[in-house]
Amino acid sequence: MREYFGALGTGYGGYGMLARNYVAKYLPNAEIEVEVILARQKGLFLRPFAKKHIVDGIVVYEPPSRCWCPWWLERQNYDVYLGVEISNSILKHENRNAKRRLIHWVQDPRPWREWQEINTVSLFREKCYWNSPSYDLINRLYQNQKVRFISQGHFLNDLARELYRLDLDTEIQYVPNPVEIDETFDIENYPKKNQIMFLGRIESVKRGWLFCEIAKQMPEYNFYIIGQTFHKKEKTKSEEIMAPYRNLPNLHFTGHLEGEEKRRFLKDSKILVNTSIHEALPITFLEALAYGTLLVSCRDPECLTSKFGVYVGKVLGDGFDKVGLFVDGIRKLMSDEDGRKEKARNAIAYIKENHSIERFQNTMRAIVKEEAQKYREALQNK
Repeated sequence: MREYFGALGTGYGGYGMLARNYVAKYLPNAEIEVEVILARQKGLFLRPFAKKHIVDGIVVYEPPSRCWCPWWLERQNYDVYLGVEISNSILKHENRNAKRRLIHWVQDPRPWREWQEINTVSLFREKCYWNSPSYDLINRLYQNQKVRFISQGHFLNDLARELYRLDLDTEIQYVPNPVEIDETFDIENYPKKNQIMFLGRIESVKRGWLFCEIAKQMPEYNFYIIGQTFHKKEKTKSEEIMAPYRNLPNLHFTGHLEGEEKRRFLKDSKILVNTSIHEALPITFLEALAYGTLLVSCRDPECLTSKFGVYVGKVLGDGFDKVGLFVDGIRKLMSDEDGRKEKARNAIAYIKENHSIERFQNTMRAIVKEEAQKYREALQNK
């Protein structure tokens, strides 16, 4: 993992949240032990050993340098690798004759056509992390029948087949991302406020400036930006863009929040606005829907925005000319209280049915055990 949600100085991205707050926390049991391997840090190319840490009771490794990595991996007692998308290429150091398999969890595959859309943003350029060697690695593992594909969303499967050059009939099993569900939350009686939230990193692809523009046009509501910029190179540019909006009386910047502070905003808010030019299926969508907080977005993953909010349509470029679409969507939900409550009830029911921790545990543990058994059988037949 490149990110492990703040642990050991890593970033706070969605992959890191999924790995730390869900996989490492809920996957282990009496039969399954989880260890985490971070991406190598720059400047440590001559380190012959791995650095071992304990984070939330889980072993987390900073692996050794490139030349030592194959030797180290061979001596780790792993049966299977689980990759949240492909966030680093450490597996290229795995012995080519090894029988260990990779469970590749498709999260946000971005073929080049997706990057072409992202690159229409000119105000604040998103760093392109197109990585042909990593995509080639997945294809090589696929050709050698050493990878099993699972996906957090049906709509991502064709994108994954395109990016990794898979056969059109390649099987990709649906394994939705889990979300913690507060069974004590009572949507019928909880007094939600007339407030609207933005939840995520304040960086280019998220286009947070559009949320600020929406707040400017809707002074009757309070707007909250929950998040901050975590990459130093982008921090100055982000602050420059957001600075003129900080004096808006109805717009509030909370910074990064976790735990009960974050849950309070999810409970209190009626709407989560997402202005990103690109998203897969953000965990923030699932977290919001779990509390009956509806969506207004220009992205419609798994048709969740259409079902549980207002989909404003695709918005390319910097997006200033489309702010009115978001404003109209918010007003539509806010002006129909009975309709909003009905959508909120349906949203919570959907999350409980499809994204519970229990469903994740049962599904993922079965997959891990199946792949580990294949590995052991391959060793016996070697």
